[in-house]
Amino acid sequence: MIRRNDMDIREALLELVSSESVRYSYMAIEKIIIVMMRDYLKAQNKRLLAENEVMHRISDMILPDGIDNEDGCIAVEIKLYRHKQMSLRLIYDTIGRFSINRGEINKLLLIVVNELPEGIRNRIEEKKKQLNFELTIWDIDDLIRIFSNNENLFVETYNNLNTVLLRDTINDGILRNNSTYLEKRKKYVEQLHVQYENDNIVLFLGAGASNEAKIATWDTLISELFVALIDKQLIANHIQIEKKDKKKIVKEVINQNGNSPLLQTRFLRNGFENDFEELVREILYKNAVESSDLLEEIGQLCIPNRGKLGVRAIINYNFDDLVEKNLKRLRVKYHSIYGEGMIPDADELGIYHVHGFLPQEKENYENLTKSLLVFSEEGYHKLMLEPYNWANISQLNYMINNTCLFIGLSMTDPNMRRLLEIAAQKRTENDSDCQHYAIMRRFRMKESAEVDSIKSFERVNETLQESFFKELGVNVIWIDEFSEIPAILKQIKGNYESY
Repeated sequence: MIRRNDMDIREALLELVSSESVRYSYMAIEKIIIVMMRDYLKAQNKRLLAENEVMHRISDMILPDGIDNEDGCIAVEIKLYRHKQMSLRLIYDTIGRFSINRGEINKLLLIVVNELPEGIRNRIEEKKKQLNFELTIWDIDDLIRIFSNNENLFVETYNNLNTVLLRDTINDGILRNNSTYLEKRKKYVEQLHVQYENDNIVLFLGAGASNEAKIATWDTLISELFVALIDKQLIANHIQIEKKDKKKIVKEVINQNGNSPLLQTRFLRNGFENDFEELVREILYKNAVESSDLLEEIGQLCIPNRGKLGVRAIINYNFDDLVEKNLKRLRVKYHSIYGEGMIPDADELGIYHVHGFLPQEKENYENLTKSLLVFSEEGYHKLMLEPYNWANISQLNYMINNTCLFIGLSMTDPNMRRLLEIAAQKRTENDSDCQHYAIMRRFRMKESAEVDSIKSFERVNETLQESFFKELGVNVIWIDEFSEIPAILKQIKGNYESY
């Protein structure tokens, strides 16, 4: 907390820039700038429109009436960097993107929340001569000039940042247009297509990627294992229990264990000893089919275009080998990775089974004993407590260096979220930008069509979720139904007529 009489605006801003959370740094600084500039412009009878208040969303804010002696509509971009060697590249990238997407706006105010060395300023002045729009650059000194006009407001905003961020996020949600998620989805899919063309996409696949192929869900797997365990123990004691009664027992045992799947699985694994993995494999594939619309499009996305890679790797949280089967059918070279020291060849797509691997035909794979089956508390804790575990290192490497697309994941896994936070802190470029994308189903209540208050709650919830994931560096691509995902993947590959 800072007080009016001992406030140092520069120190306060630089402290935010170096905050442990990259995304929080950016969100907090952006909010302070919006609050302070809106107040500054009010005295000039001029307006400020934040990103959520304009349809085109080409910049962080729009000054439709200009600022100070500068008339006309001005787009504003806010950037910050933690590594000085990246500052010039960050500025050039921002200028390049605006030049392409600016539409009819021909003025850009670029606010760099750092101190800009004279050498960099001189190089930008030379660059300005080549631009098709007017460019003005502010640094931290310009922000101090603006903020000093109302230091009380700055102190109040700075000291209550979390409250201000939450309040404004909720207000944004209340005012949110029903089509906002569709506009964002279009923009994100276009961004993913660019990354795909640049051979920079890594797919992260969860249970939702296999559901359509009727792979047993976690709940089904647990229930079936409990039934099998009960059968085993009762038969050994010459006791027969009817099927309907077995189901009741399963339900009660699950409740007794506090609805903790990991706790339950430790109990189960101990009960089956050496037969455990074979039984899991049997249940896993009992009703499975080899493909689905989603798996087909995942496979199509992995077929290189014009000699490129497209998809650089797949991180698979599932035990099954359905992705492999589809790639084999499509004649895509791949290498299943499920243990320390396994490395794909240059012409192979690496499929990393970071929670373990149980292929249907185990004889097609070597050294499956290397696979750590994360099916219990001990397995999960091993991942959490060993930062240099091959599975963690693989995920972290791709999260830092590539654009990751999460499909079929709830994004609630603590280890995955921890890795995303570490990756955000280690990034060296475009610190303020979200690098990753997650396809997620929108939360909807049955009553929302008729009740305005419920519809408002849904919009606010959606906005808050987006804000939470932004702190992890993840943009949310909302869908209404899981059946929409294959068409989105077609678009990412470049087939824009499919959706």
